[in-house]
Amino acid sequence: MIKNLSKYKVKNIAVITPNYPMKCFPESGAFVEQIVREWEYLGVITDVVAPISFPNLIRSLIRNKHRININIAGNRIVRPLHMSFGNKKLGRFDLDLDIVSRKQFIKAALKGVESIAIPDIYYGKFLLRGGIAALWAGRMNNRPVFADMGESKFLENIDNKSKSIARKVLSSLHGIVCVSERLRDEVVQLGTDPQKILVIPNKADPNRFKPMNKADCRQKLGLPENAFIVAFTGHFIERKGPLRVLKAIELIEHENVFGIFFGQGPQKPLGKKVLHAAPVPNKDLALWLNAADVFALPTMAEGSCNAINEALFCGLPVISSNIPDIQQQVPTGKAILINPLDIQAIADAILKIKSNPQDIKKTSCQVYGNEQNNAMHTGQRAIVIYEWITSCL
Repeated sequence: MIKNLSKYKVKNIAVITPNYPMKCFPESGAFVEQIVREWEYLGVITDVVAPISFPNLIRSLIRNKHRININIAGNRIVRPLHMSFGNKKLGRFDLDLDIVSRKQFIKAALKGVESIAIPDIYYGKFLLRGGIAALWAGRMNNRPVFADMGESKFLENIDNKSKSIARKVLSSLHGIVCVSERLRDEVVQLGTDPQKILVIPNKADPNRFKPMNKADCRQKLGLPENAFIVAFTGHFIERKGPLRVLKAIELIEHENVFGIFFGQGPQKPLGKKVLHAAPVPNKDLALWLNAADVFALPTMAEGSCNAINEALFCGLPVISSNIPDIQQQVPTGKAILINPLDIQAIADAILKIKSNPQDIKKTSCQVYGNEQNNAMHTGQRAIVIYEWITSCL
C-alpha cells in the first residue's frame, strides 16, 4: 500500500469515462468507480468527467424513485449533457450515427474538463470515447494521457475509419491498459509500442466475493427457498445475452428454474420465470450471487470478464461461451462452455448442473480455491496502474 505520495509526480488525476454510477443507475461504470475509490484511498485527488446522454438523462429522471443512497467516489463528478444517436447508419446518406455520437460525447467531455482543475494526468476509459477525449484534454492543457481499452472485442467491432483513428490515438498516448493478452495483441497490431502497454487481468476481491450460506441469502432477499436459480450479471444487450438465458430457462418449463438478472438495458428479461431484473448496488452483488445455484453468461465477446470472476469466487458453477477469452479465463473443468447463440445448449447446461448437485459442491470448492496468479482484484489493480503511470512519466 502506498502510504506517502510525496515521492510521486501524480497527485491529481482526471478520469474521463462514458459510464459512471449514478444513484438511480448504481451499476453503470461500477468498475471505473472502484478504481477511482482506490486512488482516493491512496490520497490521489481524482476528478471524474462522465458525460451523460439526453436519453440516459430522461431514463434517470424516470428512475428517480429508485434512487439508492450510495456514496459515489470522486473528488468532483461532472456530467455534461450530450446527444447520442446509437450505432446504426442513417438511410441512403450512410451516416454512421455511432461516429456522430462519439463526436458529441467528446465535445461534451471537453466542456466538462473546463470546469475541473487541470490535473497531473488524464485517464480515459474506452479508447474511442474516454481515450480520445482525454487525449484532446491533454493536448489543450499540456498533460500526459493514459487510457483503458475496456473488456470486449475491439478490432472486430470497428470499421476501417475507426481503426485509423484508434491507431493515431494509440500512438499519442503515454500508456494503455489492457485486461487480456488478446487485447494487447490487437493494440500492438495497430502499431503501438509494446513498452507502452500494461496487461493486468481482472480478479474479484476475495474479501467481498466469497461463499455464503445460500438459505440465509435467499431469506434476506425474499427469494424462494426451493427454486433452482440462474444468475446473470451484465448489460441487458444482445452481446451479453440476457434474453438467451431467459429463453433457455423457459425451455425448462416444467422444472422449478428461475432467473435473477443484474443490470439494465434494452433487452430486459420479463416474465413469470424472472425473479429479479434490475441493477443492484455493487456492495450487495455478492449476496445476490450467493442466493443463486449457477451463473450463466452466454456472451459473444469479452476481454477479462469481472462478472465471471465474481461468480467463481462466490463458489458458483459457470455456464459461459466457448470463445478464446473465456477459455483462457476460466480454469479447466470449472465451467460448461457452450455456443453462446445456442439456447438449447444453455438449457442443457442448466439441467446438467441442476441434476448433479454434488458436482456443484465439488466445483464450487475447487473454483474458489483457484487463484489466478497474474490477475489482481480492483484494489490491487488501482495501485499497480497508479505506480505504472508514475513510472511512465
